[in-house]
Amino acid sequence: MTSFLKCISSGWLCSEFDFTRTSTIICRHIYHIGAISIMLFISSNTVIAQLTYKELRVEYDSAWTFKNLQIVPVRYKEGAGVPGTALPTGTPPMQLSEALLKHKIKLQEMQFEKGADVNWLQVTNHSKQDVVIQSGEILDGGKQDRMVAETKIITPGSTDFVNVFCVEKRRWENKPKEFKTAGVANSELQKTMNIKRRQSAVWKEIDRQFAISNKKSETVSYVDLAPHTAIDDSDYMRYFLNKYSFTDSNFAGYIFLTGSRILSTELFATAELTSISFRNMLSSNIQTARANGAPPKVPKIKVTTFMDKILINEEDQKAYVSSHGKLQISSGKVIHLIAYDD
Repeated sequence: MTSFLKCISSGWLCSEFDFTRTSTIICRHIYHIGAISIMLFISSNTVIAQLTYKELRVEYDSAWTFKNLQIVPVRYKEGAGVPGTALPTGTPPMQLSEALLKHKIKLQEMQFEKGADVNWLQVTNHSKQDVVIQSGEILDGGKQDRMVAETKIITPGSTDFVNVFCVEKRRWENKPKEFKTAGVANSELQKTMNIKRRQSAVWKEIDRQFAISNKKSETVSYVDLAPHTAIDDSDYMRYFLNKYSFTDSNFAGYIFLTGSRILSTELFATAELTSISFRNMLSSNIQTARANGAPPKVPKIKVTTFMDKILINEEDQKAYVSSHGKLQISSGKVIHLIAYDD
């Protein structure tokens, strides 16, 4: 960590950093603003969300189950109140896909003397609305396809920087393509991104998924591995969206289960952010449940033990999520917690 902080303070970006092997740091010079963005990223691991049993309840007996996927809702407690909006302007937000389609937001690779930086994109919001960029979203285009590594809110008229990982090993074009959204990464790839936090680990996981799928891709692009249109039109998606439409919207997040596994839990600062993120969460976990899941049979005690590590108190939450997930911040506020089982 000391080497990493020295790297930042000198205005250099570590494009790939393993906190357990500081000797493998690879640094390259970037603009001063890039160093500031990295410091904000570090702070996301030290600031703890106000999301505990004091504010939340897990509805174990109200789980939604369809084929290989089970979703356990987590709600804000009645009377506890929902935390104040995480959206800076209070205007109805746009998702990234809509903003790109309407040309209201611009994504650009950050250019340096030796080319573009793989792990950062510059984002400019030309609209009069907040734009929500969600962790795990796949971006098709640029010099290489990317996967978004953080949940972030881009305010109207602002320019910011978003951490990303490359999900296409064998393409690097001098003339980049215009970026467009291409769905969301499955839960296994997102877990690798959030736990390993290294570009090499992300590529290794994509290679693994290609190997077991028997699919081919000239550039080893994740976009070729998991066409999102099939997921969006699946019976899974229709079932869970229908269940969601017949409930109130006071959700803080969900727990996702398949077979004997806990895939993850995702919690948000507001019910509004949970609603915005619901379809992407579904798509991510549906991909995994369909590909290598099984009818859910996770014992309740296993799920409660897992959630206790996250929700009993803020100190335990910080310790667990630091090695089993990620806390994500926008404008100084924790807006997204994602955690995985051992």
